[in-house]
Amino acid sequence: MSLQMNWNTQIPTDTAEVGRAILTQDDPYRLVGDGVNDFLSLEDFTDLYSELGRGGICPVILSLITVFQFLENIPDRVAARWAVTRIDWKYALHLPLTWLGFHFSDLSNFRQRLLEHNAEWLVFEKVLEWVRSLGFLKKYGKQRSDSTHLLGCVERLSRLELVWETLRVTLRAIKATAPEWYQETIPAAFHEAYVKRQSDWRLSKAEMKAEMHKAGRDGFWLLDHLNDGTPPSILKLAEVETLRTVWNQQFERRPEKVNVRPPSGKGKGRDLVVTPHDPDVRWSEKRGKDWVGHKLQVTETAEDEAAVQFITDIDLVPANEDDSEAVDKIQHRLITRDLKPDEHYVDKGYITGANMAHSAERDIELVGPALADTSRKPEGYKQRDFQIDFEKQEVICPEGKLCQEWYERPQPDGHVGADVQFKGQCVGCPARAQCAPGKSGRTLSISPYHRELEQRRAEQKTKAFKEKMKRRSAVEGTISELTRKHGARRARYRGTSKGRLQALFTGAAANLKRLAKALEAQRRAPAGATVGC
Repeated sequence: MSLQMNWNTQIPTDTAEVGRAILTQDDPYRLVGDGVNDFLSLEDFTDLYSELGRGGICPVILSLITVFQFLENIPDRVAARWAVTRIDWKYALHLPLTWLGFHFSDLSNFRQRLLEHNAEWLVFEKVLEWVRSLGFLKKYGKQRSDSTHLLGCVERLSRLELVWETLRVTLRAIKATAPEWYQETIPAAFHEAYVKRQSDWRLSKAEMKAEMHKAGRDGFWLLDHLNDGTPPSILKLAEVETLRTVWNQQFERRPEKVNVRPPSGKGKGRDLVVTPHDPDVRWSEKRGKDWVGHKLQVTETAEDEAAVQFITDIDLVPANEDDSEAVDKIQHRLITRDLKPDEHYVDKGYITGANMAHSAERDIELVGPALADTSRKPEGYKQRDFQIDFEKQEVICPEGKLCQEWYERPQPDGHVGADVQFKGQCVGCPARAQCAPGKSGRTLSISPYHRELEQRRAEQKTKAFKEKMKRRSAVEGTISELTRKHGARRARYRGTSKGRLQALFTGAAANLKRLAKALEAQRRAPAGATVGC
């Protein structure tokens, strides 16, 4: 497909006359119509198209309509229709009032084109560059991050339904790819057993157990027939790889029988597939609520003097990924895009000793409360009761005795922990019963980030720290806005890449709306007042 439809840099006369009469200065669509040439151009998309081929819809128009549909939280069909019927949209898109539009499937094709060319960040970055050019992003300022759950575009399945559905989806894909091989290889009874979707709702526990073993045997039979003589087109199917993964996770093959692996909880396991329809989604739980899907990580500015904050980073991660695992990736993206903050505000889920140390190495202060001492010792003296001196490599116990051995424990990132032993110092100690009743005496395993954690635990008790942390909570309002107004609670599409694209267009839509508010506030603000960052 080639670029044959040019972008009209000027608003047509008929559209401009009506639009300027009915749209207020703070309307986001008027903002886009008046300023779109400052952040988007046809040249931004030339690498996505070939020089020859059928002409496509102008990618600037498709980009803006995609942003608008996330701004309004509407599906493709409605967005394609509104592009024809809404005057404010035509004003923003620089289209004449008589423009008749396009087929809604062009929006899906455009999104796929962005993914195929690794350009999912393009529109989000262009909007953010526009915000920066207008002076609303402060360099080396303050930013805050938080996460929320995003429900996958799938139905939740039981274990039996999972294996049934995996077999059904795999057989359907094989039949569509190589119908002749399917006809010759798959018995009619096997086909009939899995051609229709099934539910275990009315089955007893004994029946479910029997069906689970039967499905396991059938799945291994099918995998055995996917050998070197199988057409390569079948072996390359993603559904076949999913079948292998699910059977490895759910069954154990013995020489004479197939065993069902013990359940690992409600979908627990970092890489555990919970549905064949979207192998990327995961099960997770937080505060008693569980879901199947992903997690959305959102970062925005947090400037005290700014009336409007802007989203600087948004990403989709596995639902069962801990928030602390996201810190390095968030900061790396911010630094790469020249958006590095001096202060990064987060909640306690993001705070670890390693994250604080790594952030400091990047000249970023990671601000958030550390978890309390997580020692599993039920009673008696805990590690916090000991005096630890890394410089002297000494530890003094609560009874005043000095450790006998200090063994360094280097880490891959260059930091060094320590294993400490008191050995003979514990002999005859009156507090031994509540400290180290074992024969070898008390031992301590000291984290490489012990100093960072202890300093933060002491700091977070101060009034000044609590006052600083007030900057963090407003990001929860942003997440509420994204989920309630822009549909960020549910995935529209299947697959991590498509879900990330949804998140980025949602962030771009929110930033355009906020930019309209910031510009209007700037117009109304007295001279010298600060509106943005």
